[in-house]
Amino acid sequence: MKKTLLILASVASIASATQLFDKCAACHGKKGERHSQNLTKSIAGMKADEITKILKEYREGKRNTYGLGTMMNGQAAKLSDEDISTLAKHISSLPAVVETAPKPKLVKDMTTEEIFQRCGICHGDKGQKKSLGVSRPIAGMSAAEVVKDLQEYKAGKRNTYGQGIMMQGQATKLSDEQMKAIAVLIESLPPVKTQEQKNAEEKAKKITQEEIEYNNFMEEYFRTSKNPNETFEAAKKRYEEQKKILKENK
Repeated sequence: MKKTLLILASVASIASATQLFDKCAACHGKKGERHSQNLTKSIAGMKADEITKILKEYREGKRNTYGLGTMMNGQAAKLSDEDISTLAKHISSLPAVVETAPKPKLVKDMTTEEIFQRCGICHGDKGQKKSLGVSRPIAGMSAAEVVKDLQEYKAGKRNTYGQGIMMQGQATKLSDEQMKAIAVLIESLPPVKTQEQKNAEEKAKKITQEEIEYNNFMEEYFRTSKNPNETFEAAKKRYEEQKKILKENK
């Protein structure tokens, strides 16, 4: 019995660790193998006590490595000491990654698609994600707005969602021509529909279908009616009665 309880407790602990790490994986990779924002080292296999120290420093606002302090504070502030301990053990258990030479930074001969792949780390490969769970999806934004935002980040004049330093690090690598090319690509991406928009479309479909059924009923009703003095009100009343009957029989 005790062994069963220990196994169950262990499984619960693993589930908890993976759930916590899911949010880290957005930037650090599912196995902690990624260089977040192409800046950090991979975290897989780091010592648990080092991870604990780093996360607590971010949580307290005392750390700003690579200018990611604000972003990491937003994530770490949600973690309890127990969460941090669980995360630290999980990350330290991940297979360490053999570090390779860093990829070259943005260069003039990189294609627009290759540049956008860097954006996709946080924003999704189709611009559909909320970066770090807070920004709006960028897919479908107007090219003019994208250029304006990137120029403001590059100049250090923008800090939306506390991501100013991180975005400045990315924007400073872009020339004006690259910004414009990226902006055109982003504008061409299918916009992400909000839940309200989806609900409105669903409602519109239902209304349209109901109108079709109503019009079909009226056409059939007056076509087959033998009463030359049939009124619209009578037909409408008959339609409502039939609709009620159909609803009851569902």
